[in-house]
Amino acid sequence: MPETFGDTTKLLRRAEDNAKLVPVRVLLASIMCEKGDLEGNLARHREVLAEARRADCDLVVFPEFSLTGSVNPLDHPDRAVPIDHEIVTRFLEAVAQERLGALFGLAERSNGQFFITQAYTFGGQMAGVQRKRHLAEDEAGFSLGSETAIFEWGAARFGSIICAEGGVDFTWDASAAAGAQILFFCSAPGLHGRRGDHDAWRAGFDWWEGCGLSDARHHARRLGIWVAMATQAGSTIDEDFPGIAALVAPTGDVVDRLSDWRPGTLVVDVPISIDVDPVRSAVRVLVIDGAGSTLLVEFGDEGTGRRWWVPPGGGIELGEDDLMAARRELLEELGRDDLVIGPCLGRRGGTFHLDGGWFTQYERWYLCRCDHFQVDAAVLARGRSEGIRDLRWWLPAELRAQGIDTGPRSLANLVDNIRAGRLPDPDGDLGR
Repeated sequence: MPETFGDTTKLLRRAEDNAKLVPVRVLLASIMCEKGDLEGNLARHREVLAEARRADCDLVVFPEFSLTGSVNPLDHPDRAVPIDHEIVTRFLEAVAQERLGALFGLAERSNGQFFITQAYTFGGQMAGVQRKRHLAEDEAGFSLGSETAIFEWGAARFGSIICAEGGVDFTWDASAAAGAQILFFCSAPGLHGRRGDHDAWRAGFDWWEGCGLSDARHHARRLGIWVAMATQAGSTIDEDFPGIAALVAPTGDVVDRLSDWRPGTLVVDVPISIDVDPVRSAVRVLVIDGAGSTLLVEFGDEGTGRRWWVPPGGGIELGEDDLMAARRELLEELGRDDLVIGPCLGRRGGTFHLDGGWFTQYERWYLCRCDHFQVDAAVLARGRSEGIRDLRWWLPAELRAQGIDTGPRSLANLVDNIRAGRLPDPDGDLGR
């Protein structure tokens, strides 16, 4: 059996100590959404998605009309798009690439009708839509939605309230009754008259605080539910919007918010667990040879076509500690039972969507330094029969140059840091 080095107390940590329940992390985007500028709006959405990835978010929430900009279908029906429009498809692909969920807004054209729609996507798929159920007086060109949609990210369930719906009870009541734990209040409240100076912007912002934010606080307190706001912000071609991004607690208190009307983003942790039972504990071993290459295994999702590379490892079985599980996994996946394992490098994990379902896995990672070796063909064949698509050594530079999808995303940097003698905090989070 292999010897170990490092902190053996951490190395032999029991599997049940690996799991750590976490809240849902959300980026609320109050951004400028130019009318009819699909390409420009998509570019801004991509920037926000990248920011959310860097902040280790689960969900991104965009304002009403975020992708198309605000639309009056009586004047500009051409600015509304079908749900399968290529700009929507490209956005869905961008969300999947960042491994996020996103709630976004558009003026939707469907079978000769127009709807104000918040759509939800993850994994490259359209997961559902909420069509506005209560219209403002200046939205006569739109049709009413009739259904109440509830979306999910892991175990968390949420709904969407769209601008003018904030001023009535039935939309909030229907979403709460359907099981929403948090409601995202997505808006594009155009201001009457252009904002020419600071005082004019302040007046418009004060109005939306007294109207929209007040509604959010009222309904949060009335229903005992979390509410988060994402409002269009800034000057479009012919209309101005007073951005507010805020998180409101079930008490009606504002937990966090942006400071003024200007475009910005707000990252909030909502204390609603996304973990899906049963939570799986696992171990992974980062195998690095003398040249700085790391041995990774490739997995794939049949439904989405996504492929990614991670170090060898897997679930901890009943009666095993981390070290026992690590030895078994290396024998199964690499055919080696003589490798030195340790020290502990940290932890990672969370809730993921794979092959049509949600699951939660938390991992403890360990280091293995060794000479370069080749995995026996029979071991490779057995691994492929059990879901492993491929197995190979990678240099960090190769991972970066080829844009390889790894878990975590910063795996190449981690290998470089280890080679330079900079080991991570063994109790730290290695990232998504």
